[in-house]
Amino acid sequence: MSKAKSDYHMPRKTESLPLLQKKIIIHLAENGPQTVNETVNKIEHHYKPTWIAFQSLERKGLIKKVNVKLYRGREYPQFWLSEDCIILAFIEGASKNALFKKAKEVYPANKNLHAFLDFASIFNPEVWEIAYYAIRRKGTLEPIDLATIIFTQMDSDVSIEKIKEGLIHLKKYPEMLESFKKYMESLVKVKEYVLEVLEHE
Repeated sequence: MSKAKSDYHMPRKTESLPLLQKKIIIHLAENGPQTVNETVNKIEHHYKPTWIAFQSLERKGLIKKVNVKLYRGREYPQFWLSEDCIILAFIEGASKNALFKKAKEVYPANKNLHAFLDFASIFNPEVWEIAYYAIRRKGTLEPIDLATIIFTQMDSDVSIEKIKEGLIHLKKYPEMLESFKKYMESLVKVKEYVLEVLEHE
């Protein structure tokens, strides 16, 4: 099955990975959780360097064990991308449609991630970098991060229709909608305070 590549990828300012590790990340992104041996067969590479690459990616927190495959009475771990590596995989060229679909299957309860993936297809590609560093810093995407992303896009050259589409998406995620409202309220208070200070100076 052919995979349509995204039309735009951000400049690569994130992780600098060896070629084999990038190949593994994109393979997992587009094909779902895999054992080391399944990956070896699919990417047609030698077992030992592939196993070492898996170990390195796991140490970096870019992949993790998400499932177990039974084969001839033995259990073999299946690996997939961590939250930040989902973003990194897109930056490195993984198919957006396949990546989004697999991410929602592997992380069905992570509504903040789902929300980001929905917004990422609407707004400017810079949101990927904002999200990547938010996860690397804190370990997860929080509602306030997503609210910040939306506000940042509202302050850019994004069209009114795209902003409207993004706000409609917000209604599907009540927790993030509440965070966004609070964020906007705090900005109004800051604006009022600044104007008051300037008027009395």
